[in-house]
Amino acid sequence: MAAFARRHPEVHLDWGTCGMVPLTLVQRARTDQRASTKDFDEIWCVFDVDAHPNLAQAVNEARQSGISVAVSNPCFELWLILHYEDRTAPIDRHDAQSRAEALGAVDGKHLVPRNVEDLLAGCDEAKHRSQALRSRHIANGSAPDANPSSNVWELLDRFQ
Repeated sequence: MAAFARRHPEVHLDWGTCGMVPLTLVQRARTDQRASTKDFDEIWCVFDVDAHPNLAQAVNEARQSGISVAVSNPCFELWLILHYEDRTAPIDRHDAQSRAEALGAVDGKHLVPRNVEDLLAGCDEAKHRSQALRSRHIANGSAPDANPSSNVWELLDRFQ
C-alpha cells in the first residue's frame, strides 16, 4: 500500500484488522469507533460475499452505525480482475481467485508488489466496469450487488 500512500499523502489510513467475517469486522469497527479518541472522517469496512453468514446483517449494522461498506461479490479478487478485463457472467470465488492470480494481480492472498502501480492505474477502468455491472444487473431485474459486482470504487472515489 506504499504506492497508494505516495499518491495520497494527505490521507491517513488505519488498516485495522484483516481476515474477519463481515459481521465481526463491522462489530469491531463499531467498537473501535466508540472507543477511539481519534477523529475519523470516515470508517469503511471492506469485505467480500464468499460464503459468509450474516452478510446482510453486517451491511445493515454498518449503515446504522455510519460505517460505509465496500463489498465485492463473490470475492475481492473480482475487483482486481475488473482492472484488467470485463467480467459479466457469474463467477465462483475460487475461479476469481485463480483468474486474479493468472492476471498477475495477486500471489495467493497477497498483492503482487511489482503490479500495484498497474492496479492503481487501472482503477478508473475497474470503476467503469463495476458501474456497468451494476447497471446490467438492474436492467435485467437482478440485485445491483449480484454476482459479479463490486463497489470498492466508492471507497477509492473518496480520495479523488
